[in-house]
Amino acid sequence: MMGHVGNDVVDLCDPHIAGHFERSRFVARVCGAEEVARVAASDDPHRLLWSLFAAKEAGYKVVAKMTPGIAFSPRRFIVNAASTRVTHDQVELWLYVTHGQEWVHAIAGHGEGEPVWAVERRDAATGESVAARDLAVRLAAGRLGLAPATLSVDRETDRRFRDDLAPPGMLHDGQRLAVDVSLSHDGPWVACALL
Repeated sequence: MMGHVGNDVVDLCDPHIAGHFERSRFVARVCGAEEVARVAASDDPHRLLWSLFAAKEAGYKVVAKMTPGIAFSPRRFIVNAASTRVTHDQVELWLYVTHGQEWVHAIAGHGEGEPVWAVERRDAATGESVAARDLAVRLAAGRLGLAPATLSVDRETDRRFRDDLAPPGMLHDGQRLAVDVSLSHDGPWVACALL
């Protein structure tokens, strides 16, 4: 059985989120009590808050693949103190949180395998979704030894999901591969994870 992967990237330089760690109602809406305490005690509460948010969003993307139609309620996704696990109800997922100077990236998953991932700054002339798909294709091509021109990422119509579209899938010459894919973008950053 193929595992599932989810990812999320957050632009830490976005001025619209700069002071959110000081907004107690926002922090309480995103975090559980223990997580609220961790943010309050942190030397870098801005980075920690958005690391937790990215982990919860990455976890949500995995759980949504397992339970189509689920709504995103950040407080229901609990990130352990080491940021190596995210739990939703009875589902425990592995978690990797990586940091760049201007971004944080979280990858969550269920099942066996080591994720392959990348974060990069997109060209301002390229749309976010196009840039994220291009990154995933290049990453998959390098990992699988296939020509990038033979790969594509698409979303099939599937009414079980909230937006009537299934999560992204990787295709080789139009045939779906046994590769789970997750895409993310925020501001100038695009990211992807493959499993």
